[in-house]
Amino acid sequence: MTAASVASMALMPIEAQAVFGGGGIGTPHNNEDFSNRDLRGVISFTKGQIRNTNFSNCNLQGMSFFGAIAPNSSFHGANMKLVNMDSGDFENSDFTDAILEEAYVANAQFKGIKIEGSDWTEVQLRADQRKYLCSIASGTNPVTGVDTRESLVCSD
Repeated sequence: MTAASVASMALMPIEAQAVFGGGGIGTPHNNEDFSNRDLRGVISFTKGQIRNTNFSNCNLQGMSFFGAIAPNSSFHGANMKLVNMDSGDFENSDFTDAILEEAYVANAQFKGIKIEGSDWTEVQLRADQRKYLCSIASGTNPVTGVDTRESLVCSD
């Protein structure tokens, strides 16, 4: 490599890939369809690039999505109990009818998400997260029978 080619590479913009916890990224799975599968222990999404990915009706219980970049993904009807979503970007994703009981969501980004019928029982939320989620919450989870607003401990 010449000095000029190295210098030109240094000026190229680099897209943000991961948050907190050191460098590196997980395996990219953008635009994939994992729907209707039990993925526990099969694959890791830690720091993964999973934009526009379909996890509808998946069993994801206990999995890690730490630092995942997952905007516009679907978790519709997924079992996400005990999932680690810390520092993940889930902007504009669909959590309709998902079960997120006891999920870890510190520093997760939820702007523009759909949560109708989702169950957030025992999820520890920051005050700003709770306020936002309560402003869009509605419905009852079809599996657990829990009201979304009640699971978020929304005040009326």
